[in-house]
Amino acid sequence: MDAFKKLLGTAAFDFGGVIVFYILFATIGLRAAIIGTLVFVPLDAARRHWLGIGFPRLYILSTAMVLIFGTIDVFSKTPFMLKYEGSVTETMVGIAFAIGARGKSIIEELVMQQQPDFRIPHRRRYFQLVTATWSLYFFCMAGFYLWVGLHSTLGHAVVIRQVAGIAGSMAMAIFSFSGSFAAGIYKALGLLPRTPDPDYEAATTA
Repeated sequence: MDAFKKLLGTAAFDFGGVIVFYILFATIGLRAAIIGTLVFVPLDAARRHWLGIGFPRLYILSTAMVLIFGTIDVFSKTPFMLKYEGSVTETMVGIAFAIGARGKSIIEELVMQQQPDFRIPHRRRYFQLVTATWSLYFFCMAGFYLWVGLHSTLGHAVVIRQVAGIAGSMAMAIFSFSGSFAAGIYKALGLLPRTPDPDYEAATTA
């Protein structure tokens, strides 16, 4: 449970710019959200550099998306990008996760950043599958957010996206880091090797 909390904390920091933006947007307004995010990002970048945390692909992508769409709306007579930002962002993140599922995946990068000694059988393949699952989730959410944007006002769309996003992300996080449960499902689907992992066995018995 402690490890899971640490992972959620790391993920929260990776979406820090997005969280700051939407909190300020919901409470004060669009311009305050843009200014607050522009202040937060360099401070957080300095913190990451000072602590040697680095800049994961997920952090760069999420922060860049919200700043780009928010800035476009600031200079627009009628804000419109943020209404569909959720759908476009989820699509972009879904594509990034699909690409990032190869080799050392985005999720493995996130986990190893917090827990360098994390071990699970067939770890590389497991995290590739988890990353691909997240990609599918983001594509599904993109479709849902598009529907919300077409049928709701900007204010309502933001609230719905936040509630759905938090609930969906929590469910996905619990599944992703459930370990044996998620691995069992992947094995049942024939996506994860059923054979023992010699490297894992050697590491755990050492």
